[in-house]
Amino acid sequence: MNSYALFTDSACGARATAMGGAFTAVPGGAEAMCSNPASLLETSSPELTAVYGRLYSGLTDDSKIGQGYFGFAGPVKRYLPGAAGFSWNDTRLSEAYSETTFSVSYATAVYRGVGAGVTLKYLRRAYVSDGYTELDPVFSGGYSKSGFGADLGFFYRPQPRYALGLAFKNINKPDMGLADADRLPMEIRAGASYVMRTSLLGLDASFAGSDYTVAAGAEYSFQRRYAMRMGLAAGNDSRRNINLGLGGRFGLAEFDYSFSLPIGGISGTMGSHRLAFSFRFGPEADVFAVSEAAELRKAQERAAMQEEKIRALEQRLGTGSPDAAAPAQPDILKQIEQLKTELEKSRTQIEAAKARPEAKPAVKPAPAKPQPASRRSYVVRDGDTLESIANAVYGDPERWPEIYRANTGVVGRGGEVKPGQVLRLP
Repeated sequence: MNSYALFTDSACGARATAMGGAFTAVPGGAEAMCSNPASLLETSSPELTAVYGRLYSGLTDDSKIGQGYFGFAGPVKRYLPGAAGFSWNDTRLSEAYSETTFSVSYATAVYRGVGAGVTLKYLRRAYVSDGYTELDPVFSGGYSKSGFGADLGFFYRPQPRYALGLAFKNINKPDMGLADADRLPMEIRAGASYVMRTSLLGLDASFAGSDYTVAAGAEYSFQRRYAMRMGLAAGNDSRRNINLGLGGRFGLAEFDYSFSLPIGGISGTMGSHRLAFSFRFGPEADVFAVSEAAELRKAQERAAMQEEKIRALEQRLGTGSPDAAAPAQPDILKQIEQLKTELEKSRTQIEAAKARPEAKPAVKPAPAKPQPASRRSYVVRDGDTLESIANAVYGDPERWPEIYRANTGVVGRGGEVKPGQVLRLP
């Protein structure tokens, strides 16, 4: 007996389903644990999601398939660098068969903006004892089977508008067979997403054993409150689905609905319905506002870094001895001129981003302590350590991991910094 229903389903919530499952490179909040645990990194505040689904309604044999999903995810920076979440997913067929998954996920940045995430799962499938199963030798050893699975994912956003995702599901191929071996196939998913001012596009390709699926999805947001979604998915064995959905956000609460209709591979059904309710325990935000704000923040940080480098180079010209500095002065002056040209471009980008209403966050979080708005970087001096820099900038040496994570690839092994380095301040 093969169990390919829930254990290999990468779209647990209404939003992901409405986009055809093209969600590997889309920050999914509490839905992310089904698609790509690494995308948890872009969860800005704690989020709770509850989903109810009625799958393949109207089957001719009057089978009733229901799904329930509950997930919670949020940042855990106070304890670990990254984000974590847990979920429960359950699918049942007319009280005769069930598949249940309990998951725990964790994601963190690993190298120069690349995030990695892992999900550990407890899987259970169970049958109900009746007159038919009692006579079947398959159930001579019992009516249920449990196992453990693991997923691994990666998420990378090279630019505020682009994101790439890669996920490996059931990498240990857990055996869920009752009488004979029935290993779940490892699924490989790759995806990309692109964010515009009011739209989001996603594209996915997945491979599981001899099966493959290609999916594309789109989301359109209007009035910063409502969303319309659609998606298409196609695979081998004539499997094709068309998906539609809509959503609404009211304060910190969000409602989403999706409808999925098989147009190939499965017949005799009126489609699947999913209804989701989500609640965020933090400032209201969405993927479009986050993208615009990230673009503005990146331009501001780049300008501040350029200003800091210019000041450092000008200081070298002013403090160096005339004889020693003379050969290097032309090179330094050339670097200063190049930096000033780049600085003007950065300032132009900042003004353009500020002119867009979407670039302004709906809610501005208050900083823990007043800091100079222009201080976005720090030039390392003799004797500095990450702890001393955190104490000088934030007044708290325990915040050194924030500086370390913001400068991955620049800071040496063990947190070593060198005089003259320019560090970005988060």
